[in-house]
Amino acid sequence: MKPLFKGPVLITGGSSRLGMALALALREEGARPLSVCRTEEGLARCAEAGLCGLLLGEPESLPERCLERMGEPPAHVADLMHSRFESLVAAAPPEAIMEWAAVDIGLRARFVRAVGRSMLARRFGRCVFVSSSAAECPAQGQGYYAAAKLAGEALYRSLAVELSGRGVTACSLRLSWLDAGRGAAFLESRREAALRRMPTGRLVGLDEAVDALLFLLSASASSVNGTAVTLDGGLSATKTHF
Repeated sequence: MKPLFKGPVLITGGSSRLGMALALALREEGARPLSVCRTEEGLARCAEAGLCGLLLGEPESLPERCLERMGEPPAHVADLMHSRFESLVAAAPPEAIMEWAAVDIGLRARFVRAVGRSMLARRFGRCVFVSSSAAECPAQGQGYYAAAKLAGEALYRSLAVELSGRGVTACSLRLSWLDAGRGAAFLESRREAALRRMPTGRLVGLDEAVDALLFLLSASASSVNGTAVTLDGGLSATKTHF
């Protein structure tokens, strides 16, 4: 059975490698992805790939801007948005912590509120938050990253609890190391050690992550609700600090 999409698919973090691969795969499935980017540079990368995009701007206006661009408000959301802030917990400057809280937690909370209200009005919505195995087993220097991922999971779980009776469902997908984007940078000096930690002996493939997202985003997966699905090759069962 082909994945079922009932309207535009909003992808935050749309200029990331995973975001762009997902958008292209959605288009192949006949869905209508709309990539949301924080910067003009990200928007330009999406345009070069032939993808329709929007600047993030004020998250409260995204459903209306999606309606203007796509003819409908978002019916599906893939939330890949995350900053690159990582630090030892005791080493982070106070001003960096405040910015992290505003961007990686506060901005997401505003986005979830906006899309939740929009989806509630149409009595349908399907949301997937892209989390990380670090949410359960952070390595050194991933404390703030892991905390933001846990906060994101909590927001989407609560969205599912509060709105699933009215057609809006949500889940999280915990990924381990991908050889792309943040993962590629993290693995640059740790690749051999990372592979030794993976029970499968290999990293999670970009295509595997995209395939999982295609299913979880679809209306066909709406019973996968209020929970976190793990796609990490067994890493969270064995992960230790580098």
